Amino acid sequence: GGSTGNGNGGSAGINNSYSLGLSASWEPDLWGRLSGQVAADQLSAQASQDDLSAARLSSQATVAQTYIALRAAEAQMQLLQDSLQAYLQSWQLTQNRYRAGVASSADVAQAESQYKSTQAQLLEARTTRAQYEHALAALLGLAPAQFSLPVTGQLPAAPQVPGMLASTLLEQRPDIAAAERRVAAANAQVGMARSAYFPALTLSAAGGYRSSTLSHLLSAPNLFWSLGPAMAVSLFDGGARSAAVESARAALDLAGASYKQTVLTALQEVEDNLVAATHLAQEQQVQTEAVAAAQKALDVANNQYKAGTVAYLNVLSAQTTVLSAQNSLISVQNRRLAAINTLLKNVAGRWEP
Repeated sequence: GGSTGNGNGGSAGINNSYSLGLSASWEPDLWGRLSGQVAADQLSAQASQDDLSAARLSSQATVAQTYIALRAAEAQMQLLQDSLQAYLQSWQLTQNRYRAGVASSADVAQAESQYKSTQAQLLEARTTRAQYEHALAALLGLAPAQFSLPVTGQLPAAPQVPGMLASTLLEQRPDIAAAERRVAAANAQVGMARSAYFPALTLSAAGGYRSSTLSHLLSAPNLFWSLGPAMAVSLFDGGARSAAVESARAALDLAGASYKQTVLTALQEVEDNLVAATHLAQEQQVQTEAVAAAQKALDVANNQYKAGTVAYLNVLSAQTTVLSAQNSLISVQNRRLAAINTLLKNVAGRWEP
């Protein structure tokens, strides 16, 4: 009896096949469907990170440009304040000459008019400066009352711009990097669409697959692996899978075209602002000489008016020319700094490799 229980009786209740009762399922990545999705998602995430970097770069360039505009408004204020002092002296001079009987009341009226109109321009420049300061505060995430800059009255010195820039600097640009990552993601999507031709074989613990079933699955003929159980209907999908592949390829073409256009636009932007920065540096030098010449002409006109050889209208004209030339110089300096700022933005913040 003992031997019988020890032999057949004990082994009769043992089942060599097993079943799983867990509510989980796995899909073997036989055709790269899942890994393709992971790759596409990773590339898309990298593109999104580059988009964030591009937004940050744009914000930094906007802050710099606003700061430059603020200093330009201050330079305008300083110019008008200096001009007001000179115009006040001219006004007093005409009054003295009128009292002495060597000038007309028209001279006094013209001098007063010029002084008052320049005073109004100074008030406008102060308003502009305040608005730029408020804009700078908003860009920094502060309320206007929480932010202020001391007035310097001067534009910052322009950095030296290289005569030539390597096109490889464009590789630093986050918008180009984002476009390149989207091309790679679209390429991965093509692979995913192609993998849709093959069946998705899901192994489910809740389905109670037995080891014998798994064994049969692995030893199944090629036709089974091509179609899968109950997968023959997929042959009659109306071309949906081939359409998906064509759609993915079209998306890849679109991403490639967008990448190409981004690079071409970047090249144009760099060329434009490199030329602008160079030409504006030359223009600033010429305009500086124009200011000096206008000032010399004003000195001559003042001396001639005091000597009584020319009318006060000559002095007014010379003063207007000087103020205009100085205004143009500030404008050129502002535009030159703006071009350099934009050029730096075009090469992702620096022109060193």
